[in-house]
Amino acid sequence: MKDANVPRRPIPFLPFLFVCRLCCCYYTVRSFFFALFLPLMESRVALLCRRYDRIEAALQELAATAAGGGTVAATAASVARPVAVGHDARDTPEVTALRHWCRDHQMATVRFKWVPSDYYTHPLAWRRDVLRAPSMYHICKTIVLENTHCAHEDCQVRENARFYMVVFQYAERFDAERLTAAVRRLNPGIGKKQFNFRVADPQRALELTGFSHGAVVALGTRTPIPVILSDKVAQLAPAYFWMGGGHVDCKLRVDVDEYVRVMEPLVAPVTVPMDPEALEALCDP
Repeated sequence: MKDANVPRRPIPFLPFLFVCRLCCCYYTVRSFFFALFLPLMESRVALLCRRYDRIEAALQELAATAAGGGTVAATAASVARPVAVGHDARDTPEVTALRHWCRDHQMATVRFKWVPSDYYTHPLAWRRDVLRAPSMYHICKTIVLENTHCAHEDCQVRENARFYMVVFQYAERFDAERLTAAVRRLNPGIGKKQFNFRVADPQRALELTGFSHGAVVALGTRTPIPVILSDKVAQLAPAYFWMGGGHVDCKLRVDVDEYVRVMEPLVAPVTVPMDPEALEALCDP
């Protein structure tokens, strides 16, 4: 057992002081180097970031160029292979001109079909079968409307034109109030009194479109007229629809995507469901 009276050995002071000074020197030197080299490191990182941004931009430009090259190649191929729009001995000058218009605008999905002269005396279900359409909702009509309160006399301003062509389904009921609301949304700040849509005068519609009553088609018109396509038509499946073909007895079929690409219509809700009784009378009178 150790003697309690033996004094304890003191901790060496000098080595302890040396260690403390060494630590202080280390942190001082480290702080000095950080202060000296940190700006250099930051500038180096910034340089690397700029290089990375340039590389990324170059890659995006290269991808865009490749996509553009593909588009150009596809366009060249389509020009090299003209779209066939067919011909029928019954074609009138209007139908022939319409076929050529579709060919010139590379509308490869367009199909023309001549129907019996009593086509409109038959119910919608019969017309569906004659056209071999997937449903009655794939058969559409086109009307020419005039905004009689429009400040413009022509169709130069697409969002607020005096005349519009509206494409919608026979099996839906056209709603002028919904159409007015859709056009008003394109013209914020213009009062409601500046919109009053009515069916255009037949003679004026003929002058604008080049198509007589019952033969109006919402493309290839004599005067460019903005088109409003019903959102119900845009949602069709299969995605194509039938409409007039330049003559009362000629009909035209086109894919929705291609029609939207070429005509760039305003797609909007312009119809409401037809009453069951009215729909039944239309389908099977």
